[in-house]
Amino acid sequence: MMIRAAKHDDIPRLVELGQLLHATSSYASVGFNPEKVSTLLGQLIDGLGVVFIAEVGGEVIGGFAGAITEQWFSDDLIAFDYSLFIEPTKRQGLTALKLILAFQNWAKAKGAKEIRMGITTGMNVEGTSRLYKHMGFNYVGPLFQMEVSHGN
Repeated sequence: MMIRAAKHDDIPRLVELGQLLHATSSYASVGFNPEKVSTLLGQLIDGLGVVFIAEVGGEVIGGFAGAITEQWFSDDLIAFDYSLFIEPTKRQGLTALKLILAFQNWAKAKGAKEIRMGITTGMNVEGTSRLYKHMGFNYVGPLFQMEVSHGN
């Protein structure tokens, strides 16, 4: 397996993987706009953030999209994830670990004071939490979600 920075040619496959993740996650009831996702990935690749991919035998099997910004209350830089996504049949093994390590190294090189990552998909929360803790992340609290009814 190889981890590398994504290129624009990788975007269609990344959008495909994003659709798979979306359809099976806590976001499934919310719309998915492939063009919007494609645009954001292109912007991240062009320097707004970063996208790393995991490749096996020339096939993209996963990716990590993230960025860095100033804290809203401080000049300190915080790195954050947009998404960690791996093809469902390839989720066993070291793929997630290697993608996160690539992001950690990128965030450090960019001067981030901290990295914040969440688990908002509702998928494999316990296993992902163990991985994050194993990698040195600290649990800082839960995330809550509520669907808003518009009387339809």
